Amino acid sequence: MEHADELIEVVTALRSANDALIEASTSGDVTEATRLLRDIAALERRRNRLVHNGNRDVAPATSAYESSVPLRDQVIRALWLTGRPSSARLVSDVTKSRWAERVDTAKLSYLRRDEARSWRKAQELPGRQMRDVYVVPALTYDRFTPVRGTVALSTWPTSLRLIAPLSPRVDMLHSTVALAEETLQVAGTNYEAPMMRLVARLGATIPGIKPFGAEPQAVIDAARSELKEIEETDELERSEAAERAHAQLDREEQRFGTQIRTLTSRTGGGGR
Repeated sequence: MEHADELIEVVTALRSANDALIEASTSGDVTEATRLLRDIAALERRRNRLVHNGNRDVAPATSAYESSVPLRDQVIRALWLTGRPSSARLVSDVTKSRWAERVDTAKLSYLRRDEARSWRKAQELPGRQMRDVYVVPALTYDRFTPVRGTVALSTWPTSLRLIAPLSPRVDMLHSTVALAEETLQVAGTNYEAPMMRLVARLGATIPGIKPFGAEPQAVIDAARSELKEIEETDELERSEAAERAHAQLDREEQRFGTQIRTLTSRTGGGGR
């Protein structure tokens, strides 16, 4: 009975911590979200020990299941973890590996349009409260049009949401570092193995990393080494593009791109 009570207590705490993580992520509280991720990893290890000690026949879950977490929250949570503009595939892979949940990537384009409509209504309707964060498209650094299949968070600096020539590589390296660090945090949980596989797959593109079996810390070190060679140029290109964006674009275009604004104007029958 004592074992069951303890398990219920841990599962309840884990549920509350996950809810708090979503809230912290959507409000942009990086410090609190980081603390909660550590707490969640510890609670997951404790839960798994209780389950497996109570029933030796229980096998770790390995397959993703349908999630009750809304798509919007899944995407925000995954982007907060990667910390960089991410492709639909990476969002899906991160969510599956870290939280054993499926992401319906076919609906991401609908989500982006819903976010744009929600933002626009918040500007048009007096008293309507804006969301703390919006899922937005990453934008090209020259024309500021949405990058197909790549999403970001509106709370990130404009420069981070712009994609210059070196940005896809820089963002991948930063995301790999973040995911490798998270893998170290979830060691001993059911999520360790799938996270290791994801990090190994991403790390295989980094010079000096073997295709299979690389340790997370080795991947982190190799990624940071490559970043030293290319990140300065990328930051300069993104910063210059951000200055142009702030000078040329209105608030909506800075978040959702020039294409979104153009389509809206045409639909309304007017020009810019």
